[in-house]
Amino acid sequence: MKPTRLILEFIDRYTLAVDHCLPVADRERAMLAVELLQRSGRINQWQHPCGLRYWTAANRKPLTDKSLARALGILTFCHCSESRSLVTQSQLENYFPNLFRHGLPAAHYVDATSHSTRLGHVRVDTGQSKIIRIAARTRRCIDKYKQQSGFRELIGKGDFEFTWIVPTDAKQQRLTEALFPLRGSGVHLQVIAIPELLNIVAHIPSLSNKKPNRSIPKRV
Repeated sequence: MKPTRLILEFIDRYTLAVDHCLPVADRERAMLAVELLQRSGRINQWQHPCGLRYWTAANRKPLTDKSLARALGILTFCHCSESRSLVTQSQLENYFPNLFRHGLPAAHYVDATSHSTRLGHVRVDTGQSKIIRIAARTRRCIDKYKQQSGFRELIGKGDFEFTWIVPTDAKQQRLTEALFPLRGSGVHLQVIAIPELLNIVAHIPSLSNKKPNRSIPKRV
């Protein structure tokens, strides 16, 4: 498949592409494809005030900090393992027809690191939610999954997991402890800390470079 096609499909799946997560192994070919797509107006390049450069589908506005943190968190989580991949809603409908239903939350992934391929759901906390609220939200979400026979079967086999991504190690530890009572649900629960997200949601502009509108991400 051509590099340009790979990058377009990658952005369609993950919302964005970043320098350290590109679907083309050869760096030179990847950047050439990015340049071609930018010139043709099919993707945009943005620069967040924290220094992060990223690409999205052609749009007049950059991602909000929350949307950027969420997309980057999911992308980083999926790409830290070669056996993990995000599943689009259309793929979920095509390959897991007994699981798909309208209104099902997005951000499902397949993880083949276990003995049997495990389906998972991932959510990103950008730092503002209280631990008790996240735990309650997780419980409600698990209850909804259990109302559907296809997911009940997966849960019964131990083939469904729920992942939270948080921006700090401290919150990872506290949330892991708060979710411990839910381990009897049959759903594999895990909390992953990705500190890079803190640079986005809690970015503090340098005082020496502080200028009007400096905090607004710009298109490059």
